[in-house]
Amino acid sequence: MAGTISAKSAMTSAGVLFILHSTYSCLQYRSLAVAADLPDTSSPPLDVVLEVFLGFFLCLVGQLMCGPFHEVRMAGGSSVKRNRVEIVAPPFRSRDFDLFTTRAKSLSVARRAA
Repeated sequence: MAGTISAKSAMTSAGVLFILHSTYSCLQYRSLAVAADLPDTSSPPLDVVLEVFLGFFLCLVGQLMCGPFHEVRMAGGSSVKRNRVEIVAPPFRSRDFDLFTTRAKSLSVARRAA
């Protein structure tokens, strides 16, 4: 059904709303503190900090509720179990991603030519 909301998305959405509300609360606190000439406004109030941690925890738990974790393998092998769902990383078309090159090779060629 297209109209149902899963627990995963509900918890993640609630976490995001908590974080957004704590942002607004912190900005409002700062503006009121400046207007009231409070001496120390370098750290946010405790309720804002707790709300951020609660929002982060709800987002984390909501994203971890995705179901069973799958094993990730780099390459296929002969020891594949039949009832296990495995995710295999795709092979790269070139080795440019894996190799680390520096300017030393091109500089040495330029020095030889000069």
